[in-house]
Amino acid sequence: MRYLKLFLKQHKGRTILAVLLLLGQVVGTLLIPALVANIVDHGILLGNMGVVLRTGVQMLAVTFLAAGISAWGSWATSDLAALFGREMRSLLLRKSQELSIQQFDAVGISSMITRTSSDITNLQRAMGMVLQMVVPAPIIVVVSIFMTTMVSPVMAVIQVVFMAILLVLAALILKKSNTLSRSIQTRLDRINQVVREAVTGVRVIRAFGNEAYEEERSGRAYAGYADNMIRLNRLFAVVNPVVWLLMGALMAVILSVGGTLVLGGNIAVGQITAVAEYSTLTMAYLIMAASVLTTLPKAGACLQRLRELLDTQPAVFDANGLPVNTSAEAAAAVEFDHVTFAYQGAEEPVIHDLSFALYPGQTTAVIGSTGSGKSTLADLLLRLHEIPSGRIMLGGADLRSLSQLEVRDRIGCVPQKAFLFSGTIAENLRMGRKDATEEELWQALSIAQAEDFVRQLPMGLDSPVSQGGTNFSGGQRQRLSIARALVKKADVFIFDDSFSALDVKTDAALRKALHQHVTKPAKLIIAQRVSTIADADQILVLDQGRLAGAGTHQELLECCPTYRAIVDSQTQRKEA
Repeated sequence: MRYLKLFLKQHKGRTILAVLLLLGQVVGTLLIPALVANIVDHGILLGNMGVVLRTGVQMLAVTFLAAGISAWGSWATSDLAALFGREMRSLLLRKSQELSIQQFDAVGISSMITRTSSDITNLQRAMGMVLQMVVPAPIIVVVSIFMTTMVSPVMAVIQVVFMAILLVLAALILKKSNTLSRSIQTRLDRINQVVREAVTGVRVIRAFGNEAYEEERSGRAYAGYADNMIRLNRLFAVVNPVVWLLMGALMAVILSVGGTLVLGGNIAVGQITAVAEYSTLTMAYLIMAASVLTTLPKAGACLQRLRELLDTQPAVFDANGLPVNTSAEAAAAVEFDHVTFAYQGAEEPVIHDLSFALYPGQTTAVIGSTGSGKSTLADLLLRLHEIPSGRIMLGGADLRSLSQLEVRDRIGCVPQKAFLFSGTIAENLRMGRKDATEEELWQALSIAQAEDFVRQLPMGLDSPVSQGGTNFSGGQRQRLSIARALVKKADVFIFDDSFSALDVKTDAALRKALHQHVTKPAKLIIAQRVSTIADADQILVLDQGRLAGAGTHQELLECCPTYRAIVDSQTQRKEA
């Protein structure tokens, strides 16, 4: 509720306008029964056509005015709800960028999509309905009871009794639907997860002939969601007939009691008509309010899920209080100083007391078996995780003393999975530097060995890129990702196993171009193939998170058994 209250406070003007328009609509609605009573008692029964015509014109004027105000009020509430949805989605997107990789993985992509789409849509709908149907209800009820009391206290008591019955029914429905509504959104998360896996993994599913299993798995997810929805809808299905029964019973009682009072000369015929209309209005607004209130448990569950995410404190944050050391004497571009890191919940650290340095203009390579912590080094340098022990220096400054934006502005990274965004090739290449010229884009493509195939495309740099870059091969995506990083003109470049999809010839040509044209920045290459890193100025060998050796290719062959075993395994594989 805090975020909703904060939103309404920030947009106080829009909120007040919407409420005033709704109040105007209520006033117009409440005037109609009084005008009807006037026509009946002072016009029709007395045969006074002047009163009938004059009051009829007033009714038309009030009706048109109320309709206009109602339309304006509907627009104002819809606009307010849409603005709330936009701001909540912006907050969620900002929060998703602030969370550490571990925290984001704990939430899950499917749950993030559900919260951004379904949860916020439910909140928008609930907000609009509450403003239009729930807010006017108390005013309608109070004024109707007051006006009825002025005519006949007995009739007012009848109204209150039926209202109490309706409210008790709504409370019971709300109590029973609360648990179901909360579980529905969680089950929707599961559906999104299953569908996403089935769509993104369609090739693997078909390759293994696993269609039947996936259908069964998705069927279970759909069945769980459908079961809860059916139970919830059955609960709500009871509401309509019971409510209409109450409406009919109320009108029957009012007309019976009112007819008796009219025959006794206690009230006029027009007054009983007004009371009947007030009772109808009251019950109608209470029914609308009750129907909206039945959706509030689901909206409350959605708001709770959003609050849980928005209130999550990022594990990595900018500590502005730390002093920034910008000493020009720092020789190393990057320095790992006794760094130890473990993932949350892991029994063993993935990085143990690691120390090494990257120097400007030099290429440092990292090699090791799967799970030895190679990619974790890249994540730590980008400060996607916070290190509990040791420190990482970037240009002589502790990484924690710099803002995350500053750290990532100084680093160009090619991640292990080459991901391209929908748009054009030029838009993807300019991701790290919006003002890059076409000449700089072609230069980066040339270094990345991507210039030839891009020039062959009909639209060149303006060629479209599908979501994820699926209209390009794996090797083309990797080369475009490398070019995107090179456009950035960073102080440090990280290539996280980003040559794996390249053939040996392209790999060699790309490394040669990097050596010739990218001379000033420090380069960190994480690779599996020895041939990719053999010419590096420094090779780090990781074994279960520990530094097993450091040196050139020849030095490691002589003194590092772990590296020698890696080289022998790949050489034997080639010979075989």
